[in-house]
Amino acid sequence: SAASDVYKRQRYTFDLLTNCFVKRGLKLLLLYNITEVWIVKSMYQKWLNTEAEWIGAYCRRTRRNSLLKIAPLTLVLSALLFGGIAFLGDGSMNGLLTGVAGGLFFGFVICAFYLAILFVSLRPARYVRKIEQSVQEAGIGEMEREQLGKEMLDALEHEEQVMSYEMWGPNVKGTPARFLITHNYVFQEGSAPYAVLVRRNDIAEIRLGSERKTAVTRGAKTKTYHYFTLYSIGFYRKDRFERGLDGEGLPDTAMGFFQEELRDAAAKRLEESGMRIQALEK
Repeated sequence: SAASDVYKRQRYTFDLLTNCFVKRGLKLLLLYNITEVWIVKSMYQKWLNTEAEWIGAYCRRTRRNSLLKIAPLTLVLSALLFGGIAFLGDGSMNGLLTGVAGGLFFGFVICAFYLAILFVSLRPARYVRKIEQSVQEAGIGEMEREQLGKEMLDALEHEEQVMSYEMWGPNVKGTPARFLITHNYVFQEGSAPYAVLVRRNDIAEIRLGSERKTAVTRGAKTKTYHYFTLYSIGFYRKDRFERGLDGEGLPDTAMGFFQEELRDAAAKRLEESGMRIQALEK
């Protein structure tokens, strides 16, 4: 009948519209989820990019200082040294000029070698890889890394969560460093090793310590030995006994400082954040 045909057409139109809206809704939901995942994942990458910019400023400053100050000074000193030696030995202007030319050549070779090593080592990507390695060593998986990135970015916006300082010690002259505490993590960068990351929930005990160390700086024909004290914050994990370790001995993870006052300041921040330190060093 006519009424039945009208009903069928209405039913067909309704089903068509329903399917259309359902499919479009599913597509929008899928697009939303993909977008949300991309935004979340970008938080971790954004944190790494921020770290690259931070250490990149130090790298650029060091390279510029080497190019504009150290390299020219090396060339001048080598030219004067070789020129002076040649003049004393020969006593003529030709000998002086030959010595200066030889000194410049020698200085150029030394500077080229030095700058090549410097430019290779002072790359922000190299430091970012060290951070990623610390994330991996802390046992932080792909999904948790997004939470890590978010917390680190939030911490960098709040001065009370960041302790910035400079490293001064053997083989280290004014390297920027900082100590961050977030809700779930403790992070140190700029020390040796460059990056140390700890998940707070993994830690059963924190101890302060110190150790006498020896460092060697090498010259052209000399070695200089430096004796210093490294002050540390040692983290002992909850699964230590499950891994066959006792409660004594070396910590699972440690953060080092050349100055005792910096170590104590970092320890105080840990205590203020709710973490208990077993015993402060006298």
